[in-house]
Amino acid sequence: MFRMGEARLCVLCRKRPLDPRWRPFCSERCRNEDLARWADGRYHVPADAVLESDDPASQDDE
Repeated sequence: MFRMGEARLCVLCRKRPLDPRWRPFCSERCRNEDLARWADGRYHVPADAVLESDDPASQDDE
């Protein structure tokens, strides 16, 4: 459990943060690496597949 005054570990590299402005990461490098992983599609949010409907009433007019 987290205690007051105890620094949490970086969520990416698990090192202790040196500068609180990069929280929850330890540095700008880790923050940017995490963002790059989302942009590359290496991270994703699990969801159910969306089925396409053949019903023309459910499609938008183009």
